[in-house]
Amino acid sequence: MVDARRLLEGAVDTHVHSSPDLVPRLLDDFEIARQARDRGMAGVVLKNHFLSTALRAGLVEQQVPGVRVLGSIVLNQPMGGMNPWAVEAAARGGARIVWLPTAHAENQVHHESQPGNSSHPAAMRLPGRDPAVQIFDADGSFTRDAEAVLEIVRDRELVLATGHLSPDDVDRLTARTAEMGLRKVVSTHPDLPVIDMPVELQQRLAERGVFFERTVNVTTPPYSRLTMPELAARIREVGPASTIMATDFGQPSNPPPVEGLEAYVRGMLDGGFTEDEVRAMVGGHARALLEI
Repeated sequence: MVDARRLLEGAVDTHVHSSPDLVPRLLDDFEIARQARDRGMAGVVLKNHFLSTALRAGLVEQQVPGVRVLGSIVLNQPMGGMNPWAVEAAARGGARIVWLPTAHAENQVHHESQPGNSSHPAAMRLPGRDPAVQIFDADGSFTRDAEAVLEIVRDRELVLATGHLSPDDVDRLTARTAEMGLRKVVSTHPDLPVIDMPVELQQRLAERGVFFERTVNVTTPPYSRLTMPELAARIREVGPASTIMATDFGQPSNPPPVEGLEAYVRGMLDGGFTEDEVRAMVGGHARALLEI
């Protein structure tokens, strides 16, 4: 039997939430890094829905040698939405991933307005202000600021993650990024209920060179959209060559990210993936995109 823990050597969790944060988190940045290092992982990416993690990731990496700790920025309203100034500053601070809006994506805001749907855990509202970040003008073209953000991501060879955009918006976005020459585009948890991207579209995007960050939290409450075998089957439909395994863990209700990633690896092995396929999905693809 293959040891799932051994396959964490060289892994990268591209989607980890830690404290300090404005919402409760299970572990702080330093403990996230220590646990990843102790499992032999190559790196982790710190994500925060409100503020850039670029500078703090650099500090943690200095204090916890032996593992890469990478920062990111999420273009929700606290960062000014599609704000090229914030993206440039984050890039200069060492950020490696630029996430398009999550809690303040139009798709997320619309989803929350439907009966029976709850707010995003990191929802932030101000009286009298529309929380949705605008990416497209009225004619359907990208806003000037959105184009500027994409140019910075391309020129600095950063990874662009699609956040909580709708499937149609991801389709439009990736068509434009292909035209512009962006080489590193990742569709963020396409199987999360708020996104629910059709498999046929995922297959088309994979042909464009898009990667899919498939997070194990789709198998755990409060999302629990797929069982682990169903998640394995979904990956098989689109292909392991375009799949990045990550956790999206850090919530107090979930296990530590390293434990979640190990369970994910075990689930993919049980689902029939080879050791080499799992190694690529849990580390190889991410290391190549992040250049670590």
